[in-house]
Amino acid sequence: MKKFILLFAALSLAFLVVTSQRSAATGETLVTGAADGAFSSPATFSGVTLSGSTFGVGVAIYTDGTAEGDFQTVLAGATALGTAQSISVEGKVKAGSQTATGGVSFSGDATIDMGDGTVPATGVPFAVTMTTSGLQLVIGVTTLVPQNLTAGEISIQ
Repeated sequence: MKKFILLFAALSLAFLVVTSQRSAATGETLVTGAADGAFSSPATFSGVTLSGSTFGVGVAIYTDGTAEGDFQTVLAGATALGTAQSISVEGKVKAGSQTATGGVSFSGDATIDMGDGTVPATGVPFAVTMTTSGLQLVIGVTTLVPQNLTAGEISIQ
């Protein structure tokens, strides 16, 4: 997991450098980060009881409501039989905006790998509402409870 965070942090920094010229010129919002999160209350997704996640983000949100970048997370959990299961979500961001509280919301399409040997689902809509202290993820029609950061950081500029 730590290698994932370090790799995504490096990719986020590269993304920030590439997009910063456009952002600085036109006032867009850049979101970068790599962190671990814990759910604020019990959470489940497709029958898997979730305990937390490791995630990375590199997103530019433009004033016209479009956005570009990537959001990746690995949701850690266990099946009903107690077997550990990691669910991977790899999202391509297409739209976004700033929230009234200083955070951001962004959305797009994701590939979901349930980590159980089944074929990953592609084109699944996802949405994220994020602040510097945590996030809330929606996958398809499932809204997960908010997560609070336990390690790492999120930058919104």
